[in-house]
Amino acid sequence: MNNELNLDNNLMIGDTVGTPSRTVISCTKKYDRVPGDTYATWTAICVDETQRHPYVVWTIVARPEGFSAYNGTYCTTLMDAVHHYNKRK
Repeated sequence: MNNELNLDNNLMIGDTVGTPSRTVISCTKKYDRVPGDTYATWTAICVDETQRHPYVVWTIVARPEGFSAYNGTYCTTLMDAVHHYNKRK
């Protein structure tokens, strides 16, 4: 499998990312991929209703191994998640 293909992936609503896996419900692209320099990056709200904090605002990067989620702000309500998402995008 050619991992370079993952670098051109676009994050979309409905994708699952992170550990534990959560579903993207909103995302804004922050940076386009610049080959050899920068990975494409998004700010996203993701959800998993089974978690204590069901909503998380993550920075998500299209890396060679697939989407990588980090820098999470974990929220108990969608309203709180939207607040943090708007501050980041």
